[in-house]
Amino acid sequence: MVSVLLFSDDAVETVIEPAGARGFVLRDGSAELRRLFVHALARFGDERQIFVPRDQQRGFIGVSPTIGERDLLVTQLVSDGPTLGVIAVLLDGKPSEETRSELIAYAALAARVLEMGRALVAVRRQSRDSQLLAMVNERLHKSLDRRDVLAGIVEGVRAAFDADRCLVFNRPAESDHATIAAAAGTALPSAGAPAIELDADLRRVFGGLTVRRDAFDGGAIYGANARSAVALPFVVDGQVEDALVLAFERPYAFHDADVVALRSLAFHVGLALSNARLYARERARRAQAESLEHVVRILRDTQYVDEVLLVFAVTASHELPVDCAAYVLEGDLLVRRALRLGEPRSFEPAVSLERAAIEPFLAVDEPSDSVMLPRGPRDMLFDGRGGVIVPLRLDGALWGAFVVRWDDGAFAWPAEDRATFFRTLGSHLEIALANARAYERELRRAQERETLAEAARTILSYTEIGGLAAVMCRLATMLARAEQACVLRWSGERYAIVGSHGGDGDQLVARTGFDLEHREERLPGLVGDERRVQRLIDGPGYLVTPLNSGDGETIDAFLLVGRAVNERFSRDDLRIMQELGALLALALRNLELYERTGLANRALYESNLFKDDLLAMLAHDFKGPLAVILGYCELLLEVEHDDGVATIYAQAQRLVRLSEDALVLAQTQSEGFSLARSILDLATFTGECVEAIAPGNTRIAVTTTPDPLMVEIDPHRFRHVIDNLLSNALKYSEDEVRVNVRQDGEWAAIEVSDRGIGIPAAELATLFTRFGRASNAREFGIAGSGIGLYLARKIVEVHGGQIAVSSHEGEGSTFVVTLPLLAG
Repeated sequence: MVSVLLFSDDAVETVIEPAGARGFVLRDGSAELRRLFVHALARFGDERQIFVPRDQQRGFIGVSPTIGERDLLVTQLVSDGPTLGVIAVLLDGKPSEETRSELIAYAALAARVLEMGRALVAVRRQSRDSQLLAMVNERLHKSLDRRDVLAGIVEGVRAAFDADRCLVFNRPAESDHATIAAAAGTALPSAGAPAIELDADLRRVFGGLTVRRDAFDGGAIYGANARSAVALPFVVDGQVEDALVLAFERPYAFHDADVVALRSLAFHVGLALSNARLYARERARRAQAESLEHVVRILRDTQYVDEVLLVFAVTASHELPVDCAAYVLEGDLLVRRALRLGEPRSFEPAVSLERAAIEPFLAVDEPSDSVMLPRGPRDMLFDGRGGVIVPLRLDGALWGAFVVRWDDGAFAWPAEDRATFFRTLGSHLEIALANARAYERELRRAQERETLAEAARTILSYTEIGGLAAVMCRLATMLARAEQACVLRWSGERYAIVGSHGGDGDQLVARTGFDLEHREERLPGLVGDERRVQRLIDGPGYLVTPLNSGDGETIDAFLLVGRAVNERFSRDDLRIMQELGALLALALRNLELYERTGLANRALYESNLFKDDLLAMLAHDFKGPLAVILGYCELLLEVEHDDGVATIYAQAQRLVRLSEDALVLAQTQSEGFSLARSILDLATFTGECVEAIAPGNTRIAVTTTPDPLMVEIDPHRFRHVIDNLLSNALKYSEDEVRVNVRQDGEWAAIEVSDRGIGIPAAELATLFTRFGRASNAREFGIAGSGIGLYLARKIVEVHGGQIAVSSHEGEGSTFVVTLPLLAG
């Protein structure tokens, strides 16, 4: 009876001839038992063939169950390496030497053949393993997508091991179920098969262990007809997310080399999946960066806050497979201001949400996953889907939040990358919101400045309080985004409404609780502009601005502004109302000054009228008595020349001239001053005036042009000019006086020159003013009133002409009067 025992790395293959007989066998095929068996043989000698009688087989106790039944001849199958197995023959008695020699020769030949066969198998396995690794690398070069890598290897692995089925199971993190990620072979699950609940084998595999099953009746993960199977994990970045299962519908003796090959394959697939994951992450990050850049680029061109929120929601929803909603904090509520759904849905996030419901998640700077929220807010915002809520802060304070929601599996980014992306997206949104808010603030301030400038211009056009108050109330409602405003002013006994806009002012007064009967007093210790607007009194939906237009200790006016809703005014509203209040207070002050100035001007006007009337009356009434005096003086002088009478006569003539000057002065100051114009030759008119003023006076030399100089003047009034200039020349000079009438372009000129005392250069500018006289005239004791040249200038200017003087003190003076010539 012959038994052949072939040793492999992890098993002992035994063949007995004749079949079914009780031959020599080892108790099991473990490596430890084989080592004990070979050690027991060595005690009988080092030969390749050992004969062990039945009575000496005690050394094999525990190794084989057939010890001591018959004699045993053991021939080792040895080539150039370790023992490959043994040929054990059970017999009765010691065999012949010939038999033993033939058996040794046969064993040597069999060992050689066996070694060659094993070498061939090893080569084939190595080739298979190389092909498997090459296949993995090829799939990795073709695609870095995880699903493509797994789908590309399952058929190759199945064919390499001649398995009936090869499956790859994927287990989501912390899940109790696994789904089929890739499959090849026969009797496969149908497409869209539900996830499989983890059994004991899969739990061990996803725990990092390798599972071998031999001679069993199948199972859920292997198939009902499976008889042998092996399952091992794919380790990616220290975690097991996928498991490979090979199933055979026949008994399959797994060699240790097969397991080593599968583990090597699993290692390389793990590397491939790790690379695929890195590639997916990099691709996702690139997509994130592109999406982020697109969002930021669009936000950069957006100027208004509401527009920023809407553009952000639309762009984020378009770039990512998500729904996006933006919320703004208004009091204790988060109010939705923008919404964009990736596709039409029956569910929309809540329109508003109480801040207290998610306060812990708004207090942190990191995005919060939807699963962390309490059930109530989570259902209101996410409706059972995945997503994040990201708080938004401006100037260090909570301003709002945006909510991103997606379907399960549609946003397969790693949690860390997802949090980083949305945190970065939130930062860019905060920057865009801050810029938009600054732009809106500047725009509003520009509008406020324009409105205030309009108000400043407006107050200049109103001279009564009613119209001014109504306009200022309209501006106040526009600036404060209110619906109603009115102005109260102290009327002596109570405050009364002097102007309003937007409705009944009494209703607004009642809403503020303002006491109309009590006159308010100013706060002490205020100076300058602070006295105009002391403080603002604001309440829910109303604002009271105290005004002060005077210097007293009471507040005589108030500006009241009201809104339809009971919300408090913002700091910007208070600021602009304070500026408008200061402007209104200034306007009230200007109105008071205008009223006072008007009264003063009216009194001054009446005083001037009385003065002019009195002056004209006195000048006119002087002529009668002076004419009588002059007449009697002339009669006395004809009878007898007397120095006293001559002096009286000269002073009476001076009084006549003074009265005439006073009468002309009164006429020039009155509104009734007019001209009786005539067209005449200026040269002829000047000669006649000189002859009438100083008849036969040899000191006067008159020169004129031969051509007529036609002008349009009032002869009576202009004679007063020539009289004044010629009389002054004769009075301030003892030498010749020259009168020259000439043409100067389009003008006619009269020059009156003398060689008298002249005029100091510093006093030429004031010579033609009222009561303007040269200081040297008073030094020489020459009498004069100082209004003659002033009247001459007024009369010349009324005729459209000019009068000028050139003089040197001690050398004389030249006065030039120019009048426009008549055309043609």
